[in-house]
Amino acid sequence: MSNALYGTSELETLLMGDSVFDGVFETLRRVWGEPAALSDRELARSEYRTRLLERELAELYPPLYDELIAATGDHPLTRIEDGTGVIMDALSLREGFRLERELAEEYDWEVSLSWAPIERLPSETQFITREWFDAHSPSAVSRDDFRFIGEIEVPKLPGTSPEYVWTRHPDRRLEGALKGNYSNEEVEDIYEDVKTLLTDIIHESIHDEFLVTSDHGYVNHLGNSPYSVTGEQEEALSSKFSGRFTEVGNGQAYRLLEDADILKRVGEYYMIRGHYKWTKRGATKKIMHGGLSLTECMTPVLRIDTNATGGT
Repeated sequence: MSNALYGTSELETLLMGDSVFDGVFETLRRVWGEPAALSDRELARSEYRTRLLERELAELYPPLYDELIAATGDHPLTRIEDGTGVIMDALSLREGFRLERELAEEYDWEVSLSWAPIERLPSETQFITREWFDAHSPSAVSRDDFRFIGEIEVPKLPGTSPEYVWTRHPDRRLEGALKGNYSNEEVEDIYEDVKTLLTDIIHESIHDEFLVTSDHGYVNHLGNSPYSVTGEQEEALSSKFSGRFTEVGNGQAYRLLEDADILKRVGEYYMIRGHYKWTKRGATKKIMHGGLSLTECMTPVLRIDTNATGGT
């Protein structure tokens, strides 16, 4: 793959596809389909290209975020009738492209990857859990067909049809990586552990069909960024936001950020659009949730059939 953000085929899909997000998906594949995209050498570059891509797409196609907002809801997880639905907290398309390739190569399974918009905004687990399972958190869900996995070990699964499994990973590990100095190498380790956890779930399940997805993705601010703010805008962000979303309020700071297209209002919330940072320069926290961006709001949808070719 070249250093270009998109090639002829991706540009054609962007222009001629049924949805602009078909083209977005393929351009993200161009970045994250690289075998070494998550490695310590390439991660900062991959994230920079992702940020640059999103900024350019938003400039070339102003309705991008309005259409992303309009697309939310009716996630395919809510429509499965059999098999296992696996929700891996904060699994993103970055990991999805690699899982698609490696699971197909390493196992005799039929694996395909598509995407779906998140169930609702802001992109926070608490909101998604209420929509899907009428509970304030995954660990609070009390249903015979549901199992929450907080650690890396797989307990006995429900065995119902369908059954649902919600893992605290990779988000639990991502949060750990944010404390103190950020380590690029740890991202690779997190991926390998998540892959092991997923294959363990598949082997423990009585089913042979799986839909693997997430409640939301994440924004990673590792390395340089093409998104810039003035000192006044930075001060407004840090004074009004303790995360990537907040309830709608009044004041000059909000008007300043809206006028600059840094904020987007969705219902009763303001969300930070794209990859703008809400923390001051030098902050160690790199991975964030709750805003409005392609990598947060386009969730991976892996479909795995372990019996399609007689594999085990």
